[in-house]
Amino acid sequence: MRTVSAALSCVLLGVCLCGCDDRSDARDVPARPRTVTKGPAGNATVRGVVTFNGTAPEPEEVVGSRCHASGAPVRVAQVEADGAGGLKDVMVYVKDPAVVPDTPAGGPVVLDQANCAYVPRVVGVRVGQVLRVTSSDPTVHNVHMLPARNPAVNFGMTGAGHGRDLSFAVPEAFRVKCDVHPWMNATVHVFDHPYYGVTDAAGRFELTGLPPGEHTVVFSHPFLGERERKATVAEGGEAELSVVFEKE
Repeated sequence: MRTVSAALSCVLLGVCLCGCDDRSDARDVPARPRTVTKGPAGNATVRGVVTFNGTAPEPEEVVGSRCHASGAPVRVAQVEADGAGGLKDVMVYVKDPAVVPDTPAGGPVVLDQANCAYVPRVVGVRVGQVLRVTSSDPTVHNVHMLPARNPAVNFGMTGAGHGRDLSFAVPEAFRVKCDVHPWMNATVHVFDHPYYGVTDAAGRFELTGLPPGEHTVVFSHPFLGERERKATVAEGGEAELSVVFEKE
């Protein structure tokens, strides 16, 4: 049986000493990289609302002391929907756009650890863009990322104010977990284009700067899976999409 000190050593050293390089939680990815054509940015928009219809799993209630001595209770919900059914934390993105604008990726995207939860739970970055992992907690965390096409990431943080910058070279989606606090999960999506966004607390999303034409739009939720819809937009035009996730 491993001792507590041995387990913490694995966390604090930030290396895979305890067989923690399993990538079985990585999402399906293409067999090979696709060819990306650079071109001018478009001016079309796709927007809409994603809703949930069904019975959501009961949230897990974790006592705050499992996070740290003064921690508040942690509510872990697989599905978060408002009173109208608006579904939060759905990554919405264009699948394999034919033309990608030659625009900069932008500044760092922050993935924080606050009261033993990843904030936000779903995050998107572009290839080469900085993902800044931070901690707001006065406790030990282990940031364990499970990509299939990018190098594995596994490192420890020992207190509030700590941070580490990462970047990824290949598009894919993968899970992030904490081996110290097993209820902590997030999903990182890496894209080679800027046509993506995450639904807000009301389930709303908006994708801007799209080129005209038909696009396949993917809606990906960490627990409920994926849906695809087609949207056709004219130059400077707009399209509305409404998607329903259902689970009995």
